[in-house]
Amino acid sequence: MRRKRGMPGARNPGRATAVRWFAGVVALAVVVLAGLYVYRADERGQSTAPEPQPCADETVRCHLLPTGVWAVIYAPLGEDGAPTARTPGERDGLVLWDPGRPGLRPLDAVAARSLLPSWLRHRAVATFVQPWAVHGVSAECLETVTDVSKGGELSEWQTKNWPDDFQNACDMDLYRLDRAEYQESFKELVEKEGEISGVYAQSFGAVRATAVMPELERAGGWGVMDAPAPPPGTSATTLMVERSLAVEAGLQDVMECDESDAASDCWQKLHRTLRDMGYDGTQTGLADGVEEYERMTALFSLSRDLGKNAEPLREILTSWPDIGKAGKGVVESNSRSYTRRHRDGQVLPEFVGYLANVCTAYRGWGVGAGSQERNPLGAALSGMHRPCSVMPAGADSTWTMPDKKEAPRLLLLVNPLDPVNPPHAAEAWAEKYPDADRLDYRHPGHTKAPEELDAEVSAWVTGSVG
Repeated sequence: MRRKRGMPGARNPGRATAVRWFAGVVALAVVVLAGLYVYRADERGQSTAPEPQPCADETVRCHLLPTGVWAVIYAPLGEDGAPTARTPGERDGLVLWDPGRPGLRPLDAVAARSLLPSWLRHRAVATFVQPWAVHGVSAECLETVTDVSKGGELSEWQTKNWPDDFQNACDMDLYRLDRAEYQESFKELVEKEGEISGVYAQSFGAVRATAVMPELERAGGWGVMDAPAPPPGTSATTLMVERSLAVEAGLQDVMECDESDAASDCWQKLHRTLRDMGYDGTQTGLADGVEEYERMTALFSLSRDLGKNAEPLREILTSWPDIGKAGKGVVESNSRSYTRRHRDGQVLPEFVGYLANVCTAYRGWGVGAGSQERNPLGAALSGMHRPCSVMPAGADSTWTMPDKKEAPRLLLLVNPLDPVNPPHAAEAWAEKYPDADRLDYRHPGHTKAPEELDAEVSAWVTGSVG
């Protein structure tokens, strides 16, 4: 049973839905009246001034569903590239988009379309707004998560008391969109908008999309999973080990180790550099290592696009430990971008939203992903996900894989060079759903499939719904 912060005993599902619905009305009232805001990050990882886009205009519509979840519908683009007016009567071709990550804040039509592949340009697209973005994460919760998400070994006092402090301060049940709510929200959206043709799920969005697979299968729909995260039920240790090793392999390519006559020496030198970047000289490593943790999280952030960031990565790794003022600036800004922290080190609501979603999808968070010596990037990931080891997961918040007979037509878009979701993740999906089709692309980073695949994806979708 899930519990509501400040309320003893079991939570009443009906009352919880009513509370969320009412809270959703209040929390998003300003957004609806003033418009949907674009949330962008500058080079320092901080939000810039928002640009309003009215929720009720001709190109963007919103529904507050009975589950208390907001759905935002973006009209398709016209021939001139501008969003077209759309009325509730135009119900054909709606696609549910789950962008993965912790989800998105409400975006205007132009910003949303910039994140979508071009094969969806003529489709109406709907997305759910994650609850953490609507209800707001309490300052107490942000402070509590900051205590263990900035690097360093936990003190004896923290080890003993922090789990209770975390559960008392952070209403993760309110901040996440769990499996039961996702499934019910999908059904309610169908009631309002008509049939949903398919789901486009990116990264962790593929995990959330499992909640609606049976509904899609019954309706003859489809699912496109772009760089899917490991399927639910995967060991957290497996997730962190594979991700950290994939990042290290990507950094080997950045350093051109495979092109070197002494590839083995290059690999070893890089590994020693990574170990030293995350080691503060104590027996425990990262003992009070805020700076060390910043460096490691910056590497994860920059590795999301190894092609674009190859030059600064190469400069930092080659120059270590004397990375200079410019190198320190790159590390600081990208660490904040990755860990979603302010300059004062406090985590941002996006990070709490990420934890609320990802922690309950995988098991065994407390085991870790290796020592600082053997797997320095894995050790940093383990520290980042500390809250997961004490986060309760009820039946509704635990994601599960439907049987293959309950799965719709599936297309897996797989990037063998993806450092965030390595190809092992897609292979696990393919093993569960052997009838799924697959398209491969190569890009040194974690992003949506390139436009070169658009024609093939569009043809697959058309065939699957035709």
